[in-house]
Amino acid sequence: MANKRQKNKPQNAANKSNLPKVPKVSSWANPGTAKFIKKVSIVSIAAQVLLYLYSQYLGGYKILTYMFFSAGKFDDLRNGVIQNKYFFDPELLKIKGFASVASPPMVLIWRVYQFFVNSEAKLLISIVATYAVLVLLFWLITKNAYATIVLATLHPILFTFARGNPDMWVLILICIAGMGFIRGRNWLVAIAFGLMSALKFPYLLFGIIFLMKKDFKNLALQIAVTATAFLLPLNARPWGTLEQIRVFNGIVAKYYQGYVVADGGLLFNISLFGFEKPLLYLFKGKGMDSIAKAHDVAITALELQVVSLIALLLMLLAIPIFYQLKNEVIIRNVTKASADTELYLVFFLFLAVVECLYPQVAAEYRLAQLVVIIALLFKVKSGFLENRWYLVTLGLICLPKHFMVLGFPLGVANITTISSLITPLLLVLLAFQIQIYLSKNAFYSPFLKLLRIKPKTHTYI
Repeated sequence: MANKRQKNKPQNAANKSNLPKVPKVSSWANPGTAKFIKKVSIVSIAAQVLLYLYSQYLGGYKILTYMFFSAGKFDDLRNGVIQNKYFFDPELLKIKGFASVASPPMVLIWRVYQFFVNSEAKLLISIVATYAVLVLLFWLITKNAYATIVLATLHPILFTFARGNPDMWVLILICIAGMGFIRGRNWLVAIAFGLMSALKFPYLLFGIIFLMKKDFKNLALQIAVTATAFLLPLNARPWGTLEQIRVFNGIVAKYYQGYVVADGGLLFNISLFGFEKPLLYLFKGKGMDSIAKAHDVAITALELQVVSLIALLLMLLAIPIFYQLKNEVIIRNVTKASADTELYLVFFLFLAVVECLYPQVAAEYRLAQLVVIIALLFKVKSGFLENRWYLVTLGLICLPKHFMVLGFPLGVANITTISSLITPLLLVLLAFQIQIYLSKNAFYSPFLKLLRIKPKTHTYI
């Protein structure tokens, strides 16, 4: 018996060594990073408070009133609770002004809310409870009270909950996905990504992470969860599944037509289209004296977005090739599991930035997903957060900037804010910064080697 125990002992130890290890990083590589992050966060929160107060008392769009004191606060959730029973009814396509977009799982969640939220007080309690869950997740991720308070009070987070937007559920799913990824539970990441994608299709983009990891099993799981979560709620409605999908597609088409072509409608838009369309409006000036001409400008902006998308992606793809050929690839002296996890989380941030830039409609609360990913990078002590310029860019992106409204010649519907003109540029800058960081740290090297692009030397630190 004693001999058997001795034989089994090393075998069990060997089996344990093959299990995926959770990367543990106890401190920042640069001792001054924690102090600088604290300074940036203090300045960001102070600037946010000052901008809130400026908009409230000195001029511009009153952000505080709109978010917390107006009758329209929590409107996205309130309207969903009230209107969910009408969604996917074929009669909706006959209503001229109806263009509210909601996915089937979103409608299902609103229906659940309907049973419990039947007063304004209960609506407030439900929002606060959801916010408390996110704060708890921030704490579990960072294990830092100061970081939790700062992250939970950044403007994109507050704006999401002030609207009661479905993105508040997406933020919780991103936390779950991030923790699953850090712990090596990719099946949990796939399920979370699948549910996010079913709520809002642009989140399908995050499946590229599985492509990069050649994890086709979990990519298939994400797609399967997305399809199931999207189609299953339709069976609970009195209309046929195909008919409801037709109604859903029709409403989405009406929504984009009304938002993208019919008017400016860019008050909270932070996409690249939200930058290009008002810029063309401003250039046209008084020459845009009819609705038809305004439509032409909008369609031109749509064409410009396609061209800029191709041009920007080509430039972003050129960065890894440039650093590979320039032999400036850095291999850091850390465990492979830790390095891979940290770099894939930075790549996660890159995908989130692209997902903010390229839909024609991306409201400012979409920036809240960046805040959650910053929390995940804080947990793994990412080298990306040690770069001061990157931190400053992130801080500027999170500041409220939609208090200054710009009007156009065709009336009150054609408005935009400085956020639509500044935030997309900051997001483009951040995308370049992320690509430079990933390229320097050899993230793309395995893929570039397939193209026979290899650096002659590596730098180890």
